Amino acid sequence: MADELRQYCFVAAVFRESGDLASTIAELRSNGIAGNRLLVVANHRAEDARKATAGSEIGPAPVIAVHGDGAIKLDASIKLSPELHTLLQAMGDDGAGGADGAGRSQVYAQLRRDAADGALVLIASVADPDEQLLGARILLRGNCECVLTHEIAA
Repeated sequence: MADELRQYCFVAAVFRESGDLASTIAELRSNGIAGNRLLVVANHRAEDARKATAGSEIGPAPVIAVHGDGAIKLDASIKLSPELHTLLQAMGDDGAGGADGAGRSQVYAQLRRDAADGALVLIASVADPDEQLLGARILLRGNCECVLTHEIAA
């Protein structure tokens, strides 16, 4: 019997200001989207993202770096949900290095470009379409540059 594919839902937003990122993470957490279900992808501003959440009541959010060539490197000490690991694997496998293919690779390539250009990209793994809608609404109120929703089957 073949393994069944599982559907994973995500919301993502592109921020330019670390304060906007931190307040949005706080609101996501107060609505139950928390813990290892959140991830920030950044380039040279990764330390800005870490500092924005480290000294506050919301606590630090995991931050990973996307390199100038588009490669994403995950530090083994960062604990993420299986869903976010699946997404990161898809991001690395589907368009890594700046390739701009069709479909989801365009989404992944755009998020990598945004991070490489200095944006702070917040990704949240959500349980279902209802929580995805809630997360998207929170992100839209968070003074971000753009919001996207995404699903993958793995």
